Amino acid sequence: MVRTSVRLAFAVALLSLTGCQAWQGPNCTDMGAESGVTVPWRPADFPAGARLRLCADEECRERAAASAEDSLALLDVPLPGEDGEREVALRFSAVDPAGGGRVVREFSGRFALRRVTPNGEGCEPTAWRADVRADPRAGLVPEG
Repeated sequence: MVRTSVRLAFAVALLSLTGCQAWQGPNCTDMGAESGVTVPWRPADFPAGARLRLCADEECRERAAASAEDSLALLDVPLPGEDGEREVALRFSAVDPAGGGRVVREFSGRFALRRVTPNGEGCEPTAWRADVRADPRAGLVPEG
């Protein structure tokens, strides 16, 4: 009788432990992500005060150039509702207001959106991203 009770207690303990494991699902973190394109650049590579513009297909964002002392600046264009692998047309330009508003740098190209799951496979969110950097000599260069 004692042996049966010990076996039963062991079986219940084992089942409760494995049951907890099975119900937990994947171990997901809580990082967010959205589909889009991010382009970093070195501010020293562009004229001080320049206006920088990034377009991904028809979605565009613009900002003033960061201080030349900053080591890196970013421009991000979200692509809401993006849910698949495809190519996106990118256009990056720098306009020098001191030079009468003329375009001093202009780069373009087509880049693949890649699937990103920052919390791991089986965890939300899934985003589609293109990470490209702006280089004044090479143009738009894929990162990663």
